[in-house]
Amino acid sequence: MKTFTIVGKSTLGQQTKIRVANGTIKARTAVLARNGHTDIQFVELPEAMPKADAVSFFEAQEIMTPKFEDVSADILAREEELDVEFTPEEDYDSELDFNNTASPIHY
Repeated sequence: MKTFTIVGKSTLGQQTKIRVANGTIKARTAVLARNGHTDIQFVELPEAMPKADAVSFFEAQEIMTPKFEDVSADILAREEELDVEFTPEEDYDSELDFNNTASPIHY
């Protein structure tokens, strides 16, 4: 039975496919990008797996990983719920003296 060490997905044209391979993520990504693929995402498998197991592992990872938009919306909703508003102190940055060892920020 053939096994694979990386699994991921890529889009070519309008078609997105799950792909399995052996080797490094960097090398596989370079080959796909050179051939016009976009939205290339790969993960390394914890151990060599047959294709069906690798695909199941990848799908489980996708389900468990929140999308950026979901996380951003969640953060904004929590800020609104807590009524958090950022108000910087006026001219605070312009008053910092980076050479002053007593300054809150000293380099």
